[in-house]
Amino acid sequence: MRYELLGPLQLVDERTRTVNAPKVETLLAALLIRANQPVSTDELIDELWGNAPPRRARAALHVYISHLRKNFVQPAVEGATIRTHAQGYLLEVEKSSVDVFLLRALHAEGRAVPETDPERALEVSAAAAGLFRGPVLTGINNGLIVGTFARWAEEVRLECLETVARCSLRLGRHRELIGDLSAWVEEHPLNENLREHLMLALYRSGRRAEALEVFQSARQALREELGLDPRRTMRRLQFAILEADTDYAIAG
Repeated sequence: MRYELLGPLQLVDERTRTVNAPKVETLLAALLIRANQPVSTDELIDELWGNAPPRRARAALHVYISHLRKNFVQPAVEGATIRTHAQGYLLEVEKSSVDVFLLRALHAEGRAVPETDPERALEVSAAAAGLFRGPVLTGINNGLIVGTFARWAEEVRLECLETVARCSLRLGRHRELIGDLSAWVEEHPLNENLREHLMLALYRSGRRAEALEVFQSARQALREELGLDPRRTMRRLQFAILEADTDYAIAG
């Protein structure tokens, strides 16, 4: 059994399953996020009901735990188990069966080698970004555990995309990068790193006018959304493109 959190929550073996009961789905997500660590009863109650828990919240939580054990977390079938802990509950699971553990490993390796081995950094960062299937845990109640995790995961994905772009440019793969970069900029219009990478990829591909259009679009978006002008490095890149600076036109 494989548990996937980097998109809608799903369980995958011979088939893909989802959890239809919202509270049970939220509970499973919270326990998976904290896999192999105890999660206190109070934290889980807060995750499920926020500031308005029912009078018998602990009893209801126990019912949901029992439902998970019966239907989604069986040691003989799913290879995972929920243990009652002094603090609350602990979901024991093999790291290889949860996509988040693989994401952490790939992300760490990609961050460690971008300068010394850009080819490897590109490979593992692209693999990490490829684990995402859509908005993280979409449709699940956004409590503290799930909300914090979702924000962290999206930040990691963005870092991986930036590493892919940076390493691709270092390796001279600017032309094949343009399509993906254009999509990432559309998704993250205020991200200046991606904007600069796209400007550089276009310039190195002989598309100078389009590179300058990216700058103008960035300036408009930043002014409208944040009341700011593009940062110094982007303005310097624009000037270099206007001046046809050959130092920017080669990979490196």
